[in-house]
Amino acid sequence: MSLEWTEWLGYVASLVVAVSLTMTNIRRLRLINLMGAIAFTVYGVVLHLYPVMIVNGFIIGINIYYLIRISLTREQFHLIPISWDTSIFLPRFIEFYIRDIRKHFPDLDIEALRLYRTIFITRNVVPVGLFIYEHQEHGIIRIQLDYEIPMYRDYESARYFFREFRGLMQKKGFHTYITYSNTPLHQRYLRRMKFTEDPTEPGRFIRKM
Repeated sequence: MSLEWTEWLGYVASLVVAVSLTMTNIRRLRLINLMGAIAFTVYGVVLHLYPVMIVNGFIIGINIYYLIRISLTREQFHLIPISWDTSIFLPRFIEFYIRDIRKHFPDLDIEALRLYRTIFITRNVVPVGLFIYEHQEHGIIRIQLDYEIPMYRDYESARYFFREFRGLMQKKGFHTYITYSNTPLHQRYLRRMKFTEDPTEPGRFIRKM
């Protein structure tokens, strides 16, 4: 095993650990940090660097412990309708996350959102998502804003929303979502949520309930 190979392993391990520290999602941070700690442990074993090996072996155990704990924790989600006219929190929420919202919805007219129906998605009583929509004719729901805060952006809240909201809306005769996006970042999310782009109208995404 050459020295060059071990040097590359050290660089890769350092890079992986550094990348893990940029993660806002806790589960993702733990998982990537675990991979970095494993690489550093191998690095320590190969070069007989026992302090590196011991410390990163400990980090591996800590990460595994918390990943198991996260997996076993039963999270509670709720959908909470909210009104622009009576809520003090809603404008503050948008104001706080506006820069991140603009990354996904650069052309969003915030004031126009007041015209539409609004729901907060909570996760263990923490407001993690905001869904703003309007009822249209022919059983269509037009999504104006579908946003998750960075710390909880693991698709779990979104999956819960679309699963629960479907039952509520189907009772009222709705069967299709439509939304518009020209932002690659948001388009990736839409495809992950099983939306398909309209081949006749680029930027228009559709999903059946």
